[in-house]
This record gives sequence, structure tokens and C-alpha cells, in this order.
Amino acid sequence: MDHLREFFNAKNFKSYHPLMTGKELGKWIGSFSPHTFSSFSSKLDFLKQLNSFALSHFEDELFFKQLLTQSFFEENIVGAFEVRTLTSRLDLLKINGVTTAYEIKSEFDSLEKLEKQSQDYLKLFEYNYLVVAEKHLDKARLILPDSFGIYILKNKTLRRIKASKKNRNFDSISQLSILTARELRGEFKSVDKRYILEIYTPNQINEALKEALKKRYSKKWNFIKERSSEIFPLDYQYFFHHPINPRLIYSK
Repeated sequence: MDHLREFFNAKNFKSYHPLMTGKELGKWIGSFSPHTFSSFSSKLDFLKQLNSFALSHFEDELFFKQLLTQSFFEENIVGAFEVRTLTSRLDLLKINGVTTAYEIKSEFDSLEKLEKQSQDYLKLFEYNYLVVAEKHLDKARLILPDSFGIYILKNKTLRRIKASKKNRNFDSISQLSILTARELRGEFKSVDKRYILEIYTPNQINEALKEALKKRYSKKWNFIKERSSEIFPLDYQYFFHHPINPRLIYSK
């Protein structure tokens, strides 16, 4: 189990993707656990076993993400994975009437970048949460800005122990910087950021940011939400970025 634990949270697990054939998947896992998935009749059967095993035994980043993603499916929102945010990359973003950022730190993650990440998110989003393994909780509290909310994992369930305060100090220049030229033209009829800052208030820029991000991600999000019964939890993020019929991928 310790060997598998190392595997499922090492860089080599990140080499997994749904496009691997059944033969490639068998070879990929076999060198680490030749008996765990010793018999499977198809690629689909293998992936069922892999998802069941990984999500039952390992509380890593993927486990946290699938819990959050499935909870988001129950809401009328737009979600997004791995959002580029200044010098950081946000794990999950939720957009409805407000923007809510979720940074994940599982027990296998380091808190080394948390201070920089939290400062980036405060420049951009209205609500900000750290979703953290209990072992990191005390240290994380010392790093996080006071406005950040916190979720911890208890008995494989996410529990909110601190609500995020609404952030009213976002930075308009930073918000404009994460929009593309096309999005700037769509929301402001201009790509000149100095002009936009002169003409629009911070609240107007924040509202425009939300609209632009909803437009950017809504099609991708709706794809995985509508097909959630066909997509394995480990693959939510893959299909978000590659909206392909899951049956075509899983049958190969």
C-alpha cells in the first residue's frame, strides 16, 4: 500500500490520461502494482477499477477536486479547472453572481507557494477558499490572509470551518491582465487598459470580468456537467479541456 500511495501521488501518476489504450494502461500500472488490477476485460473495466481504487484509498488533489466538482454540479454555476491567475494557477473557480476561488492543498502538497497564491487570488476574486488536509491546517492559518475561508476533509467529506469574507480590494489592473484581447474588446470595446481604467469603475471592471469568464468557460463546464454520468471522476479535468464524447475515448 505504501508503494501504491507513493505512485498515486507522484509525478508519474500525472502521466495518466484517458487516451491511453488498455494495453498502455496495463503496462503503466503494472510496474507499480502488478496484482492490484491483474484482470480486466476492457479499458472501461480497468478505468472503473482504477477510479474506485484511487478515490477509496488516496485523499490527494484529485480526490478533493472530484468532491468539489460533484458539489458544483448541483448548483447553477459555471466552473473552471486550472485557471491562470497572474503568477499562479488556481485549482478551481466557481462563477455565478460572484467569483469564488478554491485552492487545494492535500496532505501530499506543500504550502510553499500558498502565500503567493493567496495574494494573487485576492487581486482577482470576490471570495477565496483554501481546501486543505487537516495536517496542514495550523500552518495554513498562519499564512492565509484573514479574509480567506477554509474547508477541511473529515471522513472523506469536505467541511467548511471558516467562511470567506467578501473581498472588496481586488485590483482592476490585475483583473484586466487575465482577459484576452478578444475578451477586452467584447466587454469594453477597447484593448487599451489605461483607457478602460479611466472610463470604468472598479466595480464595473469586476462585473465585466465575471461575464467574460462565464463566457470563456460555460461551454466546457456544461459539457462535463451534462455528461457527468459518462465521465469517470479522475477525468473531469481532462474532458473539461478536451470536450470529446467519452464513449469514443473509453472504447479505445
